[in-house]
Amino acid sequence: MSSIITTLVIIIILICFVWLDFVLKVFYALAPRGVAYKLGLRYEDKAIHLIFSLLGTYRGLRINFESKLETPLPSRFLIVSNHQSLFDIPVLMDVLPKGVKARFVAKKSLSRGIPLISLILRRLGHSLVRQNGDSFHAIESIGQMARRCRAEGTVPVIFPEGHRSHTGALGTFHSAGYRKILEVDALPILVVGIDGGWKYAKLKDFFKGFGDEPYTVRFIKLLPKPENKQQARESLIVSRQLIEDALKDIREKTKAV
Repeated sequence: MSSIITTLVIIIILICFVWLDFVLKVFYALAPRGVAYKLGLRYEDKAIHLIFSLLGTYRGLRINFESKLETPLPSRFLIVSNHQSLFDIPVLMDVLPKGVKARFVAKKSLSRGIPLISLILRRLGHSLVRQNGDSFHAIESIGQMARRCRAEGTVPVIFPEGHRSHTGALGTFHSAGYRKILEVDALPILVVGIDGGWKYAKLKDFFKGFGDEPYTVRFIKLLPKPENKQQARESLIVSRQLIEDALKDIREKTKAV
């Protein structure tokens, strides 16, 4: 029964996304660019609200948000997080403070084939890179995103692992894209740990059990902005260790419940 409900919820979400995708494409074709961009931001918010409203109501999806920060977040920062699921992107967007807009480094394959989401990724300043593609062009794309974030006041997000972990194990952190963002726009670094998405790595797992276990998102620490390349490299090493420790703590607490 749970898989049937999940399927129905996904169908409803897709129908809504197809309609919003059509409307937004019409605006991009006919309306001034600024008007279409603002509408895109509104639809981005609508999409996130729709996803969590339906999955929360009909599948019992729980987002456990924890903040270990000792000071308020500044107006802008760079988010560094581990990566377990395609759902990590909307989850992060949902837990950020109201008014904070995030821009992601995502796989280029996501720029086609997903109603509304693909259009948003293409049009709203996200960086789309080919997996196992040309590293030079990938870094250039990330640099363009960083510059646009700086101009628009949005928040860049990077998953330094470069791919999703299907086992929950934390992978190697790659520094090139991370250092490029900081080179363009020196920002404080919000270290974030995410756990739960890896349990739904396969499509059959998603339809069978999505929502049965919580997603946990923890704002671990806000690191000061690096002053040079050496500090940037060191901050990424520190970020990975903080995330690894946080994942262990989250899982120990989950077992204890």
